Amino acid sequence: MSNERRVVITGIGPLASTGIGKDTFWDGILKKRTGLTLEEICIDNEIWDKFYLHKIEDFDIEKFNIEEKIIDDIKTWKKGGEDRDLYYLLAAVKLAIDDSKICYDKTNNDIGLFLTVEHPGFEAFCEEMIRDTAEYLEKASRTANFSKFNLFKYLFERFAPKGYDLQSFMYLYFIAKSFGIHGYSLFTNNACASGLYAMESAARQIKYGGSNIVLLAGGDVSSTMFKHLWFRKNGLYAEDGRIKPFAKSADGMVLGDGASAMVLEELEHALNRNAYIYAEYVGEGFSLEGWKVTLPQVGSLSYQSAITGALKKAKVEPCDIDLIVPHGVALKATDGYESKAITDIFGKNIQKPFITVFKPYVGHNLGGSAIIESIILLLSMDKGIIPPVLHSDETEPKYHIELVREWLSYNLTTTMKLSCGFAGYNAAAIFRKIKTTHICS
Repeated sequence: MSNERRVVITGIGPLASTGIGKDTFWDGILKKRTGLTLEEICIDNEIWDKFYLHKIEDFDIEKFNIEEKIIDDIKTWKKGGEDRDLYYLLAAVKLAIDDSKICYDKTNNDIGLFLTVEHPGFEAFCEEMIRDTAEYLEKASRTANFSKFNLFKYLFERFAPKGYDLQSFMYLYFIAKSFGIHGYSLFTNNACASGLYAMESAARQIKYGGSNIVLLAGGDVSSTMFKHLWFRKNGLYAEDGRIKPFAKSADGMVLGDGASAMVLEELEHALNRNAYIYAEYVGEGFSLEGWKVTLPQVGSLSYQSAITGALKKAKVEPCDIDLIVPHGVALKATDGYESKAITDIFGKNIQKPFITVFKPYVGHNLGGSAIIESIILLLSMDKGIIPPVLHSDETEPKYHIELVREWLSYNLTTTMKLSCGFAGYNAAAIFRKIKTTHICS
């Protein structure tokens, strides 16, 4: 066996609208239980707006058997407030740790921690500040004490601690403290491709010998109004709540509530403790366009560079890939950009590698999307089942791609996950089953 340190996935913790925990989550995928909900935005008991999202219902952090003292300490620090971004991450990490069955000294270890959330806690913070300001102004208008000074003083005194908590290192801190993690840590934000960037950073920590185990987690709370309003204003949101990737009728994304976590582990370390291995993380490729925020650089070869980079790192040929899971965000410009990159490398209208998209099941989880979709991919490899694309009844012919439209049983050996995020962050990752070979036909 090569002396190179290899990285495998030995634990997964999904938390999404289809279900919580890998068994319920996968059952939700099989039953197409998408959790699509029409959310209402109310101001002073008046409906301002409505939007669809894939929503987690009945979430309760108390159900995850996290030490009571830990949750009490968090509530005390946050003065009784509930940070849904933090709670989702805590739950996902707990699910992944339990699934991996890792045992470790919580006072002394080199376990790494890598997180990605685009802006944790920010939207809830803004909404609360707006509501509090409105209430203050309403009350102050009845008195002679109103002044800008008093308003600013009130807001700063009330929100200074909550504003401090918005710093991303605080989320690393709370997760590390909760689970006794003491190794190298990193917070990543590369837009929608964040999950694959963070996954590669975690893998490098293992390959370079810094840790034998790294926890990776990401997510997004989607039931707040700012993201929805911004996406809608820019014509990026599907009004009917249906993500239609690569379809002629594609008209935008739909947000997806949730978080997910993985346990990445050095192969020999995993084998020595007889861990269950979902797959090996074998290659990655990245590129950064630095062009526009919401539009990919159509005509460039940036995305192709990321894909070919992953193939080179993994030492595989395009014909070795059994399944591709694109970003599939259902925006015309992005879908066309992605399909061009795929067909340039794998060919037009190919029957294999198979191509499917997972966002119609769980929604767009933004910074956490690549992790949760990689978990669906790993479960597909584990079960030997490829989920079909939902809602894309008629593929845009000019894309020259064929999508999986029926449940397909197949022994998936080598697979690829793609992400092309806002601001031109492109990423590709390859997963492979351990101790299997695949011969090109």
